[in-house]
Amino acid sequence: MATTSASPYSTRFKVVAAVVLALAIAAFVAAYLATSDEGDDELGTSGNAIGNDIVEQRIPAPDSQVPQQSTVGIDLLSGWEGTLQLNNVEIPMDQLTLTPELARIEFTPGDGKVVEELQAGLNCVTAIVWPIPEGRDAARQIPWCFTVV
Repeated sequence: MATTSASPYSTRFKVVAAVVLALAIAAFVAAYLATSDEGDDELGTSGNAIGNDIVEQRIPAPDSQVPQQSTVGIDLLSGWEGTLQLNNVEIPMDQLTLTPELARIEFTPGDGKVVEELQAGLNCVTAIVWPIPEGRDAARQIPWCFTVV
């Protein structure tokens, strides 16, 4: 005699479970996209903001919160160089950390430097950058701000 086994779950339960699973997956994807830095304009990698066609990364990211001894800088596309202003103070070239092969310009505040520590609250950086063959006469300014906590 042939015995058929019935599923212990009803069709209604299976449909509800599938819908709940689909909603959970959608919620995880939405949360990932909402918190992902990938493609954010604030990093200067897309859109029409000033300098976005040459900026790979701003350090720290615009509108971020950082400690007082944080490094500030900019990572440019190859073929560009420049300097930094921090709160309207131009950083001397001998206090910058330059990595020409990566087109990266950085400054870390410290004792004996033009800026010994970042001020609490809002700080603004302006990167003054230019194409290497054209020199500083062809400079562009790329500003952004962040908060020191």
